[in-house]
Amino acid sequence: MDVSGDVLQKLSHDQRTLIISLPYRVGLWVSVSDDLGGEEASEKELTALNNLLIGFSQQVFGSEMLQYIMDETVSKKAQWDEWSNNTDAVPEECQKALDVLREHVDEKDVKAYSMRLMEIAEAVALAFREYEQDDFSNKLRIYGSYILNKMRAKMRKQPTKSFDQYLSISINERKALNALASAMDTQFNI
Repeated sequence: MDVSGDVLQKLSHDQRTLIISLPYRVGLWVSVSDDLGGEEASEKELTALNNLLIGFSQQVFGSEMLQYIMDETVSKKAQWDEWSNNTDAVPEECQKALDVLREHVDEKDVKAYSMRLMEIAEAVALAFREYEQDDFSNKLRIYGSYILNKMRAKMRKQPTKSFDQYLSISINERKALNALASAMDTQFNI
């Protein structure tokens, strides 16, 4: 199997666009999944997404293919507005992208791609704390949910998030993250 950065050159235009647009689209999908925080939240989340993609495009990950994908995503920034359409299809597109990649690269590269997508989505969710204004009873319910999530993560031997991080991910963002993890059959502690 070809794992070089130019594997995308062998794909159809639609397959290539799918794979390079998803790093942007997953972040956007999580951002639009929740309208709490209004324009301020959207602005912070989109700024975080932009900075994250640029940062990832400048890092070496151990996967040449992943580095190439991130570079391509950033180099196509002029198309991000176009990629903003039909975000409801993102989980289904993630499944499709992984299937396409499996035909051309090793499973370790497929896993690296899916984990990077989850990291981007989670970072966008963490960019704005929607729960800041909640009342005590709601915060107590959220804390109970946090403890339950922490116990599940420990049973799966996954790292856990701090309560502060947990508070930064709204219920709708958590649902979006869970949908992504499920679509990509990825174990991810949200």
